[in-house]
Amino acid sequence: MRADGTTAALRGASFAVALAASLALMLCPFLLRHVPQERLHTALPVLMLGVAGAFVHGIGYRPDSPLLRILFGPACAWTLMLAGALLMFMV
Repeated sequence: MRADGTTAALRGASFAVALAASLALMLCPFLLRHVPQERLHTALPVLMLGVAGAFVHGIGYRPDSPLLRILFGPACAWTLMLAGALLMFMV
């Protein structure tokens, strides 16, 4: 199955955001030094699950199972990344 231009652009955006988030967290961990530990330990797993889902969507993997298709879809990945970022940086 070939992807049209819109689908390819969404996959590219998912991959780019996931790559940027993971590189920022791996190469510049000091960016999170101002975040309280309790909030960091709550938000970071949520954010990283979203990043993993965005990588899965970005490389084009499409599971056969309907449940996994929803879990690894862009809506779930972007929601998790947004929720993790909001949890981390809410005052």
